[in-house]
Amino acid sequence: MEQLNSGLPVNQEDNQPTVLDSAENKNPSLLHKVRPNFGIFGGISLLFGASYTFLFYKARLGLNILIFTVIMTVLLVIVIKSLSIKVKRGTAAYYTGVLLLGASCLFTSSWILHFLNIIGILLLLDLSLLHQFYDDQEWDLLKHLTRMLLLPFSCIATIAMPFKDSLLFFQNTEILKNKKVRNILLGVVISLPLLGIMIGLLSSADLLFRSMFKNIYTFIFSSNLFAVIFMIIMGFLACYCIICGSTAKAGIEEVPRPFTKADASIAVTALVLLSLVYAIFCGIQILYLFTGGFSVLPKGFTFSEYARRGFFELLLVTAINILLIIFITKYFEDSKLIRIILTFMTVCTYIMIGSAAYRMILYIGAYNLTFLRLFVLLFLFIDTFVLAGVIIYVFNRKFPLFHYCVIVTGVCYIAFSFSKPDYYIAYYQIQQKEELDIVDINFLTNVLSLDAAPVVLPALEEMEESNNMSVGQINDFLTKEDFILKVEQYHETIRMEKYNRKLRDFNLSYEGAYRALNK
Repeated sequence: MEQLNSGLPVNQEDNQPTVLDSAENKNPSLLHKVRPNFGIFGGISLLFGASYTFLFYKARLGLNILIFTVIMTVLLVIVIKSLSIKVKRGTAAYYTGVLLLGASCLFTSSWILHFLNIIGILLLLDLSLLHQFYDDQEWDLLKHLTRMLLLPFSCIATIAMPFKDSLLFFQNTEILKNKKVRNILLGVVISLPLLGIMIGLLSSADLLFRSMFKNIYTFIFSSNLFAVIFMIIMGFLACYCIICGSTAKAGIEEVPRPFTKADASIAVTALVLLSLVYAIFCGIQILYLFTGGFSVLPKGFTFSEYARRGFFELLLVTAINILLIIFITKYFEDSKLIRIILTFMTVCTYIMIGSAAYRMILYIGAYNLTFLRLFVLLFLFIDTFVLAGVIIYVFNRKFPLFHYCVIVTGVCYIAFSFSKPDYYIAYYQIQQKEELDIVDINFLTNVLSLDAAPVVLPALEEMEESNNMSVGQINDFLTKEDFILKVEQYHETIRMEKYNRKLRDFNLSYEGAYRALNK
């Protein structure tokens, strides 16, 4: 903690107003420098709220989220500099991930990717605050996860601080202490009822005057204005609470709680029983699944029925195994036998990952590719690397497992997000089908985003030309009238998305779809 505390103020300056609770005075933290300087940090929060409102009010995601991530990172750097702290290298890496996820939203029109990207941005910002304000070098994976989950609640717990600090700030503002200013404000308050009466009488006397003030009244009390003010206030509160919540315990030296690890024999007994079950299961995978049903299956099972089930259960089991291995290494005494058993469990987990991936591939071959099925394969791909890190950690407790997992997950997901998966899903669907039916057309034009348009549009055009469109049937499942209607609706959707978007929600995916339409 010495390196961290060297850059953190632990005592409040004498010339600053006291706005801190007595409990905080006993345990000085970085929060002692935030709250007395409400003018700085409140101003940053207000700028955050105004930027959020300007970029997202009545706008969809596109260029605005990239600009917003840039503004967020710049404001966070200003916060860090205002607290007289150096930006850590790891913090810069987190910010890079945030900016890449923001840029990814500009390149895709998939609402699922937009949602996942926003979740990723929030998680990376959470981790960046913990890394920047705390000494996390000695934290293990479980402590990282615990702190990451608790930080949002710490921020929510400070919800009263922006109200208290803003009130105290305005009370201490010199301009409000001026007697003339107070008298002017009092005069304004007194004049309001009189103004209301006079405006009402004059409005009755002159229609033009009435129309002008009616427009002014409509603007002042419009729902749009209230919505804008509400968004600014919510953005301000969120930013200030995040600053206060993330610095509340920064700079306070943590006293480690001593605990005695449980006897290794307990873990060995449980792991041996679990390993026996895993060994039987993995043996079945090798005999029946990976060999393509070479061994005789039980009566009533076909190979296709056997293979195309269980991948989600196996996905959950692999995740539980990873957490179980980490839990055992943390809370039980180390022993050579435990390491051997955990290594065996790791091998079994790899077989389970292979089984889940193989089952999913077979399922895709039978029922086509969807975003969820592709995402499952991505998760299994990440699992293989995470599991390798876990087994390294079993034999080397100094291995930075958490940061390794963040890097692996971040790199894999960001690459996945930039790859426009809907494009490849549509390509696979078109290549696998000899003839597209109404279900396929609905999937390609309604379910998938316009990321897929550059491959969907040529396929629809080729289908239209090959059938020489007129009234009748294309195949047993699709009439030509339905096909023409679907194509026209798809074209109209592309045009509407192109022309209804302004600079704030500009999206390159829609631009690409429009260019493909007009080739």
